Amino acid sequence: MFVISLSIISGCGATYNKQINQEVEIAQPKDKIEVEAYLFDAKLKQKGKPTSVRLFFFQTDSVIAIGGKGYLGKGALKGWMNNDSILMIFPTMKEYLYEPIYNLFSSFNCSGDIPKFPIMSLFSELPDKFLDSEDIYIEKIGSNAKRPQYVLSFPYCSWKIKITYDLKKRGYRIRKFMFDDGEGNILRGNRREYKPTSKVRRSRFEVEITPFMNRIIP
Repeated sequence: MFVISLSIISGCGATYNKQINQEVEIAQPKDKIEVEAYLFDAKLKQKGKPTSVRLFFFQTDSVIAIGGKGYLGKGALKGWMNNDSILMIFPTMKEYLYEPIYNLFSSFNCSGDIPKFPIMSLFSELPDKFLDSEDIYIEKIGSNAKRPQYVLSFPYCSWKIKITYDLKKRGYRIRKFMFDDGEGNILRGNRREYKPTSKVRRSRFEVEITPFMNRIIP
């Protein structure tokens, strides 16, 4: 979730490079794809001004498709992420973001190196089960075993994320999240719907970068 948060905030006042345009393809099965499906109602507060966005996530074992409506009054957003990279397009504004996850993390007010870790695991495992606390600060809040809460931060960065999980048949899944970039931008999300098994069109995972789109440089 905080990768998505970083991507959304990156689209606010970033610089652009008109020379870099490329298509990124990701292999997927034909027809419909079986996924875990999430729908979140989210609000971004930027410089004290709130804006709403609805976020969709469709997760497979190797990739998560992303969709959004109402993004800062700019229309929709669409993309995908895996453990290595993220691609997001903002069609109305004719912009796109394509970055290694590590580069995106490092672009936000960090004074030192940050560790790499399997970001997709946050969707299916509790942070203290797979993250190394020597590299990432992990604070567990409260004692509710069915709805555990965590605050994650990096030693050399000013931003942090708070995640609340709840227990489903498949294990713990994200219920709420809050991302604070440390500079007055806060994105909060509350899960509206969750489906452990769903089938979506392959087009959910297909993202086309047109020659007229400008690349966002975080």
